[in-house]
Amino acid sequence: MKIASTNISINKNEISVYRDVLTKEGVKANCLKVLAAFKALDTQFTDLLTESLMRNKFTDERFKDAVNHVIDNCRYPKPSIADFVSYDKSIVFYTHKEMSHNRFNFDLFQAVRLYPNQEKPLWVSKTDFNTNNFIKWQ
Repeated sequence: MKIASTNISINKNEISVYRDVLTKEGVKANCLKVLAAFKALDTQFTDLLTESLMRNKFTDERFKDAVNHVIDNCRYPKPSIADFVSYDKSIVFYTHKEMSHNRFNFDLFQAVRLYPNQEKPLWVSKTDFNTNNFIKWQ
C-alpha cells in the first residue's frame, strides 16, 4: 500500500528517493564499512558522521549508497563528512504552471501526491513514478 508521508525531504523542486529511516543497525554496519575502507579514520570520525547523518535526515538506504559512492569515488587518502552527507538521489517535480510554461508533454508525466494535505497535484516523470513509491493524484 502506498502512503503519502509527512517525512519527505524536499529541496526546491526536488524530492529525495529515500523514504526509509535511519536505524542503529544501519549506522553501525555502514560505519564499520567506512572504517574498513579508510584505515586512517577512527571511531571519533564515525561518531561525528553519525551526528551529521541525523541532522541531515539520512536513511539507512541513503547512508549505504553514500558509503558505496564515497568508497568508489574518494580520491584523497581519507574522506570528509561532507563527502557522505552531500550524497543523495533525487527526483525533480513540477507544478502545473511549470509544466505548462515549459510546454512539457503531460503524457510523459504523472500527477502525484507527496504529502497528505497537499492541495494541488505535482508532476513527476512517468519513469520516476514507475520506479518509486509515489501516490497517484486522485
